[in-house]
Amino acid sequence: MIICDSREKKNQHILDYFNKHNIEYEIHKLDTADYWNDENTEILVDRKRNLNEVAQNLCSPDSSRFWREVRRSYAEKKKFIVLVEHGGQIKSLADVSTWNSKYSKISGKRLQEEMYKVGIAYNVTWLFCSKRSTGRIIMELLTEK
Repeated sequence: MIICDSREKKNQHILDYFNKHNIEYEIHKLDTADYWNDENTEILVDRKRNLNEVAQNLCSPDSSRFWREVRRSYAEKKKFIVLVEHGGQIKSLADVSTWNSKYSKISGKRLQEEMYKVGIAYNVTWLFCSKRSTGRIIMELLTEK
């Protein structure tokens, strides 16, 4: 069964996917990540709506919760995957350097560097998708053997 964090916002498209495909899920408060499979708790998926949210989580004073989750998953030797629903031309971590935001002072190059650092230091995997494929990708990640 998939467990979804009760604090996860604007995820109806993911729950709709689960319902359409008869995927059992429950909603509970999770201390780490947004989604995990209760039959395989070694893989955690944290969803981000876009790179603006990633920039806020990595580079702003309001980043402590994200860092606690990253450090906790690392200490527990869990595979922590951040799935970014940015879509468009951002398909991989290499593409992040081209990102420009009217909402953030962080450049794409700086954000990419921070994402690489987190990936290396805490074994975080960064994946990218469009909003319409998020539910499917979460399921693929959480049910991989």
